[in-house]
Amino acid sequence: MNKDVIYKDLDSLLNTLNLIQEEQAIIKRKLSGLLDNVVPHHFIDWAEEIHQQILNREAALQLLRKDIIALKKTIVQKKSIIYFVDNQYVKLITKYKEQLAYLENEFKLWAKVTAEKFDTIVA
Repeated sequence: MNKDVIYKDLDSLLNTLNLIQEEQAIIKRKLSGLLDNVVPHHFIDWAEEIHQQILNREAALQLLRKDIIALKKTIVQKKSIIYFVDNQYVKLITKYKEQLAYLENEFKLWAKVTAEKFDTIVA
């Protein structure tokens, strides 16, 4: 694997993190809009739980982003053209891909359940 392929992989991971954060921001705005209206107490409890889940996910996304950016900087600092085959960088990228896949799948399931709950509240 050469540097360009690794850069593309890392950029792809960062783009996916950005998409999750953008979609989560939409849910956050819906939640804020919902709370601006008169809402029964049990919905406020639910909203607080959702907000905590959002904060936890944002922290996980930021930690993963930090790790990916640090790896990218390390690779950028390498002066020569290096081919990465079965080494620490490939292992780290694989680990980050697995972590991101988990976060993305967990987010999609959570977003679906949350959207359905919003629909029942608004309807």
